[in-house]
Amino acid sequence: MRRSKRFVSGVLSTLRDNIQRTGDPLGIKKVYWTEWAKGLNLPRSGETILLTARMYQMLPYIMQITGLVASAKPFLSRRGLGEIVNMGNRIMGDKIIRLKSLGSKNIRSKSKNILKGIVSALGAIGQRPAYLYEDEPYSGVLLYDLGLDEYIEGHIEKVYSLLKSQKVKRIIGVDPHTVFMLKEIYPKYIDNYDIEVKHYLEILSENNEALKKSCKKDIEKEFVIHDSCYLTRELGIIEQVRRVSESLGITIIEPENTKLDTACCGGPIEYAFRDLTEKVSRTRIQELANVSKNIIVECPICLINLRKYEREMGIKVWDMGELLFEAL
Repeated sequence: MRRSKRFVSGVLSTLRDNIQRTGDPLGIKKVYWTEWAKGLNLPRSGETILLTARMYQMLPYIMQITGLVASAKPFLSRRGLGEIVNMGNRIMGDKIIRLKSLGSKNIRSKSKNILKGIVSALGAIGQRPAYLYEDEPYSGVLLYDLGLDEYIEGHIEKVYSLLKSQKVKRIIGVDPHTVFMLKEIYPKYIDNYDIEVKHYLEILSENNEALKKSCKKDIEKEFVIHDSCYLTRELGIIEQVRRVSESLGITIIEPENTKLDTACCGGPIEYAFRDLTEKVSRTRIQELANVSKNIIVECPICLINLRKYEREMGIKVWDMGELLFEAL
């Protein structure tokens, strides 16, 4: 138990230090989050911005970090993990993670298509938000998810100051965690918070007829849906994804645990509790796979936790943005 506590403490302190030092939970100084936008010619500034908060772009790196953390466990009896993980600012920060992530071509390509699909869908209904490119901030959601409350305020103030300096009035978020942070948590720390925040599925569902007319092809498949905990319980976004799916010609099948009763995918505890994550995610994916081999998710954390079973279980996990890319 003592070694386990040291392990968790080391991981949490590394994530905290990375965010404080670089503004990024991975501690990567290089700009890795803008490549997906090449060729889209999105404006660099505007009152309405698309905020990815780097979440989908992190996925190749997260896969490598969790692998390194798991490989460090056997050394706990010989070296305290505090020592191993405190090397994180060097190990988890740049060279090894960037090098290892080069082999994650599938998830890297998937992430790009998801974001491009979201932009295409917004364009189809007449929305062309700006994108902050290298200035785009990370929301700080891991600090909140992992209970590091005392470090949240400083990060939120930095991000809000950046957004105001860019004259941002409206944000279109692409993932549930970021939308929740910007919509529900930031106003608790910022007096007179005045930025409107919406998830892209809310906007698309309000214009689903225009979206339907813009689709070049119907997907025409049955999918079982895995609702995000944050999207449903915290943000109340439930029927919107179903309306958007209908616009794409998708038939949605509901699993046993769905909508407000959705089951957890296992995240975002992957960093510190990989064994528990494995148990939770396996239970959920088995439930979904028993309904359909095609699974829709709406969250990068759900995507990374459920797609690892694709080969083993003969399934395919699709993010909603990826389906938009296919249709548009």
